[in-house]
Amino acid sequence: MKISIIGLGLIGGSYALALKKRLEGLTICGWDLNKEHVVQALEKGIIDEQCSTLEEAIDRSDWIFVAIPVDAIEKNIAAMMDRLTDEQLVIDFGSTKSTICEVLQGHPKRAQFIAAHPIAGTEYSGPGAAFAELFDDKVMIVCDQEMTEKRFIERFRKQCKMLGMSTSYMSSSDHDVHLAYVSHLSHVISFGLSRTVLEKEESERDILDLAGSGFESTVRLAKSSPEMWTPIFMKNKNAMVEALTSYIEQVTTFKELLSVEDEKGIQEFLKKGREIRKILE
Repeated sequence: MKISIIGLGLIGGSYALALKKRLEGLTICGWDLNKEHVVQALEKGIIDEQCSTLEEAIDRSDWIFVAIPVDAIEKNIAAMMDRLTDEQLVIDFGSTKSTICEVLQGHPKRAQFIAAHPIAGTEYSGPGAAFAELFDDKVMIVCDQEMTEKRFIERFRKQCKMLGMSTSYMSSSDHDVHLAYVSHLSHVISFGLSRTVLEKEESERDILDLAGSGFESTVRLAKSSPEMWTPIFMKNKNAMVEALTSYIEQVTTFKELLSVEDEKGIQEFLKKGREIRKILE
C-alpha cells in the first residue's frame, strides 16, 4: 500500500510514524509547502519518498491524508478530488469540518472522501515535534460518514483501531460547535491570558519566578502556531462567537460577585465549575 501525507507537521508526521510502526510493506510519500519540513521528514524517517508537487502526492498513492491548515484544505480539496481514480481515498485531518464538507457537497467523487479529526495534539508544531505515540488511546472523529462509501469508512475505522484509537461519528456542524467549546475556546483563553500577563508584567524574571504550575498549564496552549490557529478560528467563526459569548458571561458574573464581595456567591460559582472533575476523572 502506498500512502501520501500532505502536510508534514505534528499531526501528519505523527500519523505517518504511527502507521510505519504498525504496518509492514508500507511506502509513505510526503509533500509540504515548506521545503524544510520535507527535508526534516526524510531525515527523521517520517516519509520514504518526497513529492515535488501536490498533484504528484495525490497521483502516486492509494490513500491521501491531508494535514494542512483548514483554509488551505478548503481552497484545494475540490481540485484534489478531481484527480482521483475510483479506488483512491482522501482523508482530511482539519480541525473544522463544515466549510470543507460544504465545498465538496455534490462533488462526483464525494464518496471517496472522509472528513476526519484526530483529537490529539501538543502545543508544538512541525515534523520535529512528531512522534508515533501521539494517537494512542485517542479519539478519531468522523463527520458526515453517510456521504462516504461504507467500505472506506470500515477500512479507516480498522486502521484507527490498529493505531489504538476509538472512532466517534457526528455531523460536521455538530463537530464544529462541540470543538468550539471544548478545544478552540481553550486556545483563545490561553492566548488571552498570555497577552494579559505580558502587558502587565514588564520583567521576564517576575513571570518566571512568581508564576506557578497553574499558570504554566493554562498558558501552555499559547505556544501553539498562530498560522495554524488563525484559520481555524476564522472558519469556525459562528460557533466561536457563541462560545466566547458564553465564556465572557461567566467571567463577568465572577467579576460582579467579586466586586460586591459576595463570598457565598463566589463559592457557589467555584463549586459549579468544579463539577467538571466528575467527567474528567
